[in-house]
Amino acid sequence: MFSKYHQPLVHLNQKFDAHGNVLRFPGNTLLCHVPLFTPLSDALTAVRDRIRTSPHAGALAMLPPESYHMTVFEGVTERERQRGSWPADIPLNATLDECTNHMAGKLRTFDLGCTLPLRMKVAEADAQLKIGAMSLIPADAMETRKLRELRYRLAALLGLRESLHDNYVFHMTHSYLVKSIDQDEVRQALTFHSDLYAEMVMPLGPIALGAPEFCTFVDMRSFDNLFFLRHQERGA
Repeated sequence: MFSKYHQPLVHLNQKFDAHGNVLRFPGNTLLCHVPLFTPLSDALTAVRDRIRTSPHAGALAMLPPESYHMTVFEGVTERERQRGSWPADIPLNATLDECTNHMAGKLRTFDLGCTLPLRMKVAEADAQLKIGAMSLIPADAMETRKLRELRYRLAALLGLRESLHDNYVFHMTHSYLVKSIDQDEVRQALTFHSDLYAEMVMPLGPIALGAPEFCTFVDMRSFDNLFFLRHQERGA
């Protein structure tokens, strides 16, 4: 049975080592950056800085503010090569660059097909499931439908559909757990993080995000924008 108080170190020795050093983990993704020097970026940075003073800080690898984002649709990584996490029409032994170029060719002519901004809000405390990642939910039913339809269209276009596609949890990550902590410490950390979100982020109101960006990355410190998804001009 799932318990949010059990936090496996799924990213250890993939994205970070046990000392918090970043590791090479290349791939691509579709995301919305949190622009720097905005109230949201400042609030997330303040959350991170408060967490740095907490008893569990030594178990976390912290991310820089320029990396803050919300993933709209997970792309591929160089490591994960199986159907569902690699495009159906690309050989599993293709290079990452070949895969990225193939996906980019499809995405450049993909019609965003929904109104902007994408509007999210911070999930309530009982739905904050992961240390270091602030869970988000769509701001209302219209936003829920908008994001669901966009993700389904992207899955069909790219031939990518992870097993958790229908239950994907939107989030913004500010740190990664790289050392084991016991369930009492997990409980305390989740409560502390949730209280910080309520104090520093929720008062900002709905989170408005712009057009999703197709990005590449080498590690978790930065995500390089290749282009934005956009509305395509259609002939009469």
